[in-house]
Amino acid sequence: MTLDFRLYQPQPGHPDFAACLEQALDLTGRVAPVICKNSDLTAADRLRDAKRKTRALAQTTANLAVNWMRYRRGDHALRPLYVIWTMLNACNFRCSYCDNHQGQHYFDLPDPDRLDTARGKRLLEVMITGTPAIYWCGGEPTMRKDLPELLDHAWRLGYFPNMINTNGSILHRRLQDPAWRDFLFKMDIIIMSLDGLDIRRLDSLWGVTAAEQVMVNLLMMRELKKVVKFKLAVNTVITEDTIDEARAVLDLAADLDVWFVPVPENIKHEPNRKLLDNPGYQKLCELILERKRRGQKIIGSVSLLKQLLFAEPYTCLTTLKPHVWSNGEICWPCRASRNVKPVNVNLLDYRSFDEAYRAARELINPDFFHGPGEQQCGGQCAWMQNYTTARYMQGLTDPLGSGIFSEMFEFAVNPRNW
Repeated sequence: MTLDFRLYQPQPGHPDFAACLEQALDLTGRVAPVICKNSDLTAADRLRDAKRKTRALAQTTANLAVNWMRYRRGDHALRPLYVIWTMLNACNFRCSYCDNHQGQHYFDLPDPDRLDTARGKRLLEVMITGTPAIYWCGGEPTMRKDLPELLDHAWRLGYFPNMINTNGSILHRRLQDPAWRDFLFKMDIIIMSLDGLDIRRLDSLWGVTAAEQVMVNLLMMRELKKVVKFKLAVNTVITEDTIDEARAVLDLAADLDVWFVPVPENIKHEPNRKLLDNPGYQKLCELILERKRRGQKIIGSVSLLKQLLFAEPYTCLTTLKPHVWSNGEICWPCRASRNVKPVNVNLLDYRSFDEAYRAARELINPDFFHGPGEQQCGGQCAWMQNYTTARYMQGLTDPLGSGIFSEMFEFAVNPRNW
């Protein structure tokens, strides 16, 4: 078996993809007998999965109606579009751009009060009262050995989609562990970090010597998609020094038929203005938009991507994307607030998201929080998550004309796009 490259052009320093594919096929041969494949699913399994997705879509629709009413009366404590759970701060990478939205590296921050498995399950039970969509992240979430147990609990509760952001470096070991048998079946969207293809530059950027293994594991995951259905994407942080490498990943993603997620570098509460002004970056952005128009698998609509890539002004509704620390506390109203010091509200102290939000509102008013005023956040973060809230707000103000429903369908529902 060989890789058919149409757009990607190998460059000095890039991996030997033939050798990487050989290793990936060997790993696939070891993993495939261990994992739950589509062919292993019973009729009961398929029915439970269909009910999970149906319930989640019904809850998302109900939340939209609730949020429309709240937004109309000026209440911005909206039920989340999804929740971002930082399961742990620990990471086996040392990425130079790593930022916890407060100017610190996750891997430098201890979290001795991290929830154990039992309390993690309880947290999942509270969070699903607000939203059925969850973004598992860290640190490096696959370093938690209880991730499969927590994911199983989330799946049974009805979470959809389950999304994870991982550097992917230890997936080949995790998936050979029988405890991880159902991981691919129950994790709907897997986003692997890939910030370039030059091995030495990647190892330097990531502070490790694992870049080639990540390439191998990406190819392994591509092969495993043939026997179990999940959505596979690569997440590429674009810096001033990696514009050419981001272009290479864009081309490779197209040839591998995996989704591409562009992430322009932010510096604390602001986009990297030098990056935005770089002619090479601007040219890359235009190419990304053109590829999206032509049908390449790039997450986000043309409208959202344009806003994101060029850091266009927007209105953020921060309560739509709550960040939950590893100890179960929401950072309220926003982790990246500069003008107003955020407070932490422990979700485990409440029976529901609505109840927690009502208590949090008494501490800091979230209405019209995004902006430059003294009682506003004071930031203009240009993360994908911020622009998803802006697109959702457009859906609240113009449900039929905004295109938000087709965008959500493309991202989470349409199996032909997986």
